[in-house]
Amino acid sequence: MNEVYSGAQERLVIPGDRIENKGGLSAGSGIIKLNGGFVATQLGHLLENNGVIYLQASNSTYIPRSGDLVIGFVTSMRSNLWMFNIGGPFEALLPMSLSPWNTQFGDLEEHMIVGDYALLRVQEVDSQHGVVCTMKGIGLRKISTGVVEFIGSNSTKIFIGVEGSNLQKIKEKSGCRITVAENGRIWLEGSEEGISTVRRISAHFSNSNTPYPNPNTIKNFNKDMEGL
Repeated sequence: MNEVYSGAQERLVIPGDRIENKGGLSAGSGIIKLNGGFVATQLGHLLENNGVIYLQASNSTYIPRSGDLVIGFVTSMRSNLWMFNIGGPFEALLPMSLSPWNTQFGDLEEHMIVGDYALLRVQEVDSQHGVVCTMKGIGLRKISTGVVEFIGSNSTKIFIGVEGSNLQKIKEKSGCRITVAENGRIWLEGSEEGISTVRRISAHFSNSNTPYPNPNTIKNFNKDMEGL
C-alpha cells in the first residue's frame, strides 16, 4: 500500500493508497476512514476544500441515477422495448409505454432503429442495476439533427462551469445549442463552424491520452475559457 499525505499539492492516487490525515480533515467522495487514516477507493486526483479531502475521479464509468438526463443510442430492439447504450455498466431499457409515440406492439422500428440517438431521462434504477428510461418529458426526444460528442461524465461539471459560466461562454462563441447530459455526452446543434468550435474546446477531454480530468487538461481548458 502506497502512502501519500494530505495538505500537499494535488496528486494522483490509486485504490488502496493510504492518505495520512495531518490536519483534522474530513473524508469526502472516493475516500474512506480506516485505522485512524484515510484510504483511497478509486483512481483520481486528491483535492482539499473547506476541511474536506476528496478525490476527483479519473475516467471512471458512468453510474446511472434516477432523474439523470442522458444521451444514449439504440443497440437492439424487442417487440415492446428498445435497448440503449448510455455509457454505464449495463444497458438501459426504454419500454414503448414510456416513449412519446403511440407505438403498436412490434412496430418499434417505425420510430427508432439500431444506431439512433435519443435524449432520455433515467426513471428507475433497481437493486440489480437494471435501468429504465423514459422519453416522456419536456425536451426529451429522438436526436435527428446535429452531432453527439463524448467528454466523459467526470468532465461535465468542469465543462459547464460554476453556475453554467463556461457553457454560456461556449454557446455565445459558437452560436450552438448545446445539451450536456450527465453520462458525459453532449448534443450540439448549429453551423459547421460553430460545431467545430465546440469540438475544439471539448477535445481537451475527449482526446486526452491520460485519465481525465487531469491537472494539465483542466489548465488548458481554463486557458481556452479565458480567451473566449
